[in-house]
Amino acid sequence: MKSRHRLFSLAAVLFAVAVSSSRLHAAKFDLSTATIADIHAAMDAGALSSEKLVQLYLARIDAYDKKGPKVNSVITLNPKALEEARALDAERKATGRRSPMHGIPYVIKDLIDYAGLPTTAGFKPFGAPIPEKDAPHVARIKAAGGILIAKVATVNWFGRDGFGETHPIGKTLNPYNVDYSPGGSSNGTGSAVATWFATVGVGTDTGSSVQTPSAFNSLAGMVATQGLISRVGIVPRGPTHDRAGPMGRSVFDITVLLGAMSGFDPEDLDTYDGLGRFPQFEWADSLAGSDLKQFRIGVLREAMSTAPKNEALDLFEAALADMRKGGAQVVDPITTGIDIGTTIRDAMVSNYERVVAGDVYLARLGPDRPFKTMAEMIAKVGPEKFTENYVEALTFPPIDENPEFLVRWRARKAMRALLEDVMERHDLDAIAVLYRTLPAAWDPPAGGSGGSGSGGANLTSATGLPGVIVPIGFAQKNLPAAVQFVGRAFDDQRLLRVAYAYEQATKHRKPPALTPPLRGERFDY
Repeated sequence: MKSRHRLFSLAAVLFAVAVSSSRLHAAKFDLSTATIADIHAAMDAGALSSEKLVQLYLARIDAYDKKGPKVNSVITLNPKALEEARALDAERKATGRRSPMHGIPYVIKDLIDYAGLPTTAGFKPFGAPIPEKDAPHVARIKAAGGILIAKVATVNWFGRDGFGETHPIGKTLNPYNVDYSPGGSSNGTGSAVATWFATVGVGTDTGSSVQTPSAFNSLAGMVATQGLISRVGIVPRGPTHDRAGPMGRSVFDITVLLGAMSGFDPEDLDTYDGLGRFPQFEWADSLAGSDLKQFRIGVLREAMSTAPKNEALDLFEAALADMRKGGAQVVDPITTGIDIGTTIRDAMVSNYERVVAGDVYLARLGPDRPFKTMAEMIAKVGPEKFTENYVEALTFPPIDENPEFLVRWRARKAMRALLEDVMERHDLDAIAVLYRTLPAAWDPPAGGSGGSGSGGANLTSATGLPGVIVPIGFAQKNLPAAVQFVGRAFDDQRLLRVAYAYEQATKHRKPPALTPPLRGERFDY
């Protein structure tokens, strides 16, 4: 723990340099666009406090979550958020910042355990158990000084009626166009962060669930290499693919949050692979030296949607032109030489892990949990209320005796090796693809998931490789689109630098007009 505090102290010194530089160039504050560095600059100048910041976010939730456009992202508010903010303000004055996350408000998807607050998993019959322990990545954010504002919506994790009667609050809306989906399954995190109900947020990703809502809400979002963030304390779908990931309004902010979330966890054996390679807070400061001229980027068109030419594809071609204009070497196209879409679908194994992983999670809730096993939950609630995948999973043999699982497991390893070989062959810093296309319209209004737009090959979820989403602009009807940058395993810092260089060269993100600034969110100091 002492070494972790030393890292916090070193990061605080480096971060202060970035904050001081920011203060030299601006004396204006705008909550809709403020980065974590901007927030600390205002705090250091005495113009803002964590308590005031929490109050501003709570006012936005009050104005826009269940009122106004009713984006409907919040499930549970943290009743101690203001108390925690006051304590962290006092600590800041007495001893300085613990880390760049000190006093920074965040939200988490309601599949993630936070001690003392219910976890609904988007399914009323789950019973909203209250965990005694934080998910390890949440405990790290707390130790870094982060303040939880709220637990926010996910899709119905178990039930077959979508956002119908078994969902706690119903569908979450996209603040850019409420007639369209914010993406799933981290829909609440995507909508809440885009509407700036918090500075940053945490989503979880099994098959694109951090990246899709980041793309559809004009956010930066990341899944780091599998093994850098513990999966413990998350209602699972399949541990082979499950990852928690940071979501924010800038690459800088998700880099800071990534530094807080990452680290070794003896309960998650995959984190042994991260030893010596975990993200650090200093990564955020290193972004400033990133320039597109430094990078070679390959375009893997065979992994993109085969839908007819559309506005999203036009935006992607413009993004590639911007990369070239900025000095990047763009290798277009690169190829794997295989049917990549089919191969990646064949590398997904989460359906075979649902029950065994669910049983492990339930056991973590302790003796007072509402159900002892997944089989008991399905039997007591009624199989007819669950998706077919969960009911079918009860019939599968153990994964070490299941030939279908083992074949897919081999395909996953082969696909990861193939993508890294392509990057090595072309000496690439990142692969770029159009991430899906555009948000799908809500249809039907009360049920379903709202869709996720036309897809493409799921490069990161199937392989465990890192991916970063960055906005590339807006189509008609104010619908956001995004590029996905994919990197080699454990080359996450370089991937973030690529994403940051593109973001800074283009700056396509804009706040949603449906949730405008409130009083006190903009000021001079």
